[in-house]
Amino acid sequence: MIRNVVITAAAMLFVAAGSAFGQDATKPPVMTHDMEGKDNCMMCHSGAMEGMPAAPADHEGRAAESCVLCHAPDAEMQTATANAIAHELEGRDNCAMCHSGAMEGMPVVPASHEGRGDDICTMCHAPAG
Repeated sequence: MIRNVVITAAAMLFVAAGSAFGQDATKPPVMTHDMEGKDNCMMCHSGAMEGMPAAPADHEGRAAESCVLCHAPDAEMQTATANAIAHELEGRDNCAMCHSGAMEGMPVVPASHEGRGDDICTMCHAPAG
């Protein structure tokens, strides 16, 4: 019991320290461990391991390899601020239709976004309205 309290307290202090030492509260928490041999994030972040932060419910169904898109220290999500979406989204659920380079004057999805589906655009880019 005491061990669990110590582990939980240590985890909370680590998260708090991240905020105190430059972690932007508007960005997802940065992973604090290396990824070598840890390619199945849910092994530890499923909620079954005491003292380990569980992935939030809105992450259900996301592939483990997508975790690094937001939580790696060098991820674009951590190092840059995504542009806001300048239009409403209703009826516009196929982002690549306009942002592929085929429509003149439309911003093009950067090469670093290759392989990302339309369903994750709003994870970084805030919609208008």
